[in-house]
Amino acid sequence: MMNVKTFRLYIVLLISLLAPFLGSHARILGAEAQPSSPQGTPKGKGALGLYLSADVFGYIYPVFVKDAYYSSELSATLAIDNRFFPTVEVGMGSADMVSQLYEIGYRTRAPYYRVGMDYNMQYEKDKPGYIFLGGRVGYTSFDYSVEAPPLRDPIWGDEAAVQFVDVPCRTLWVEAVGGVRAEIAKNFWMGWSLRYKYPLYQGKLSHGGPWYIPGFGVGKKGVLGAAYTISYYFNLSKKK
Repeated sequence: MMNVKTFRLYIVLLISLLAPFLGSHARILGAEAQPSSPQGTPKGKGALGLYLSADVFGYIYPVFVKDAYYSSELSATLAIDNRFFPTVEVGMGSADMVSQLYEIGYRTRAPYYRVGMDYNMQYEKDKPGYIFLGGRVGYTSFDYSVEAPPLRDPIWGDEAAVQFVDVPCRTLWVEAVGGVRAEIAKNFWMGWSLRYKYPLYQGKLSHGGPWYIPGFGVGKKGVLGAAYTISYYFNLSKKK
């Protein structure tokens, strides 16, 4: 049977997925009621704008799931012709957990960086929102620590401590991104994206490698991720 925390997480995710569409629908109805009201985002050749965004999914997920890793992220996205969206993302990822089953502790905290571009699949349509596809390249350099109960020698009975402190690691990865973004109020936008991440380089791994990688997540191969952003839009187009 589904537990309460998992059910709440599904409800939050459902609301998060529907919110951009509901906000976009409300904007469309408002525009129909007041046809003279201008759209907040300029469209067409020569249009230029800037989105400053904060990803809140990193705070929502740990509230409902027991995995004790967190992330906070800010991004800047340049909107060119409402079609191309080069993006820079900077975040902080951290983990501080102890496995209840194996009593193994894992700790890390470090910044991560991503650069990439999105493409508006609906750039020709006059709507207060769009569907996009894109890609990212991510990088982080971090230290992690692992602590576990002592191992006992079955023959001699001696115990050896299992403790690795500040093990250095670097990871470079790529992401395939797809999502939606919609205007919910004048200059305020909301959106979500799904991401498939795949590591390109992790340096020389030791002690089995890291459990959690800031900005990448949990896993050594391809992993899925998500982002839920709240943005403010700045119109940089020259006024005629």
